[in-house]
Amino acid sequence: MTSEEKKSLHQKYLDVAKESLIKVQYSCGGNATGIDETDAYVPIVPDHLHSGIHVSYLPAREDDVSAILHLLRTCQLPVSDLASGQRMFFVALADEQVIGCVAVEIYADGGLLRSLAVDSGFRGRGIGQKLVSEAENWAVNNGLSRLYLLTTTAAGFFTLQGWKNTERATVPATIALSSEFASVCPSTAVCMTKALL
Repeated sequence: MTSEEKKSLHQKYLDVAKESLIKVQYSCGGNATGIDETDAYVPIVPDHLHSGIHVSYLPAREDDVSAILHLLRTCQLPVSDLASGQRMFFVALADEQVIGCVAVEIYADGGLLRSLAVDSGFRGRGIGQKLVSEAENWAVNNGLSRLYLLTTTAAGFFTLQGWKNTERATVPATIALSSEFASVCPSTAVCMTKALL
């Protein structure tokens, strides 16, 4: 790769970082700066990204479980309730390493998007957006017409992805009784929804 091509690639990553403003943990429980504080945002493009590292997005495998749990704990996202319930995890992989994840919990009346996290060294590349898109596509292909989520830090991020704020009272009872709604996320978390069909 020529120095001119490297410079162009570096600028592309900077532009993506500025556009996506992904600098927070994406679900309730994350401790991070607010996504809307754009004047405080300084995009950081790690040196290893300049080489054009390839990121793939796949359904999680059994071998990915420990890496997913480690990533969620690192991002201070809840893991205590992951042993129960039905959910589908997706991962973002770089060099066969889990650098991002997201899950869809499946209920009779829709789905719950949760556990969206991206390794701090890979933020600002649209990985969170792509993970959400993968989860939404899977939900549609598996008969879910609507998704819900709770967030304390990333309402702005999800609004840019077409999600809308909604009252907790409008959430179907099966989802309202989930651990995320019932006990894991605080009552101050923003409730959001997205129609998929």
